[in-house]
Amino acid sequence: MARLVYLMGASGVGKDTLLAAARSRHPEWLVAHRYVTRESGASENSVALSDEEFAVRRRAGLFCLSWEAHGLCYGLGIELEAWLGRDAIVLVNGSRRALSDARCRFGERLLPVLVTAPEALLRQRLLTRGREGPEAIEARLARHRQLTASLPEVVRIDNAGTPEASLAALARLLAARCVP
Repeated sequence: MARLVYLMGASGVGKDTLLAAARSRHPEWLVAHRYVTRESGASENSVALSDEEFAVRRRAGLFCLSWEAHGLCYGLGIELEAWLGRDAIVLVNGSRRALSDARCRFGERLLPVLVTAPEALLRQRLLTRGREGPEAIEARLARHRQLTASLPEVVRIDNAGTPEASLAALARLLAARCVP
């Protein structure tokens, strides 16, 4: 049964690590990349585009979803719809900002999942990553609290432990939710 597994969560919660683990251990799940208007980090599955390239692709209708956050543009390509048309399980690194659009576009095929971790661990991960200063990190943590509170109905995966434990939790969730 086709399912778009729409992972959301604060920066630093480990969505990219979870997606990388899924890709390596579950080739039957299709892990989609995002298009983003910045260079990608080594752990990210994304395609870097200039602002102009992104705008051209958006105008051409090459994104099934797109949104803006933190001064950047993000998009998910229309290839997702072809994959879902083949009854695939597709995993994406999504955003709460585009969740409403995702619900409208994908309906019952959408499975929103909130990836979480304790705030102290998130803070440490963000500090270790070194992309932002303390004030920006605290702002991200505040958004994490808002995100968690705003989506009480969305299933959660605690990503505080090992990637293997989080991947096992995701596999159990998909086994329960992706049967025809």
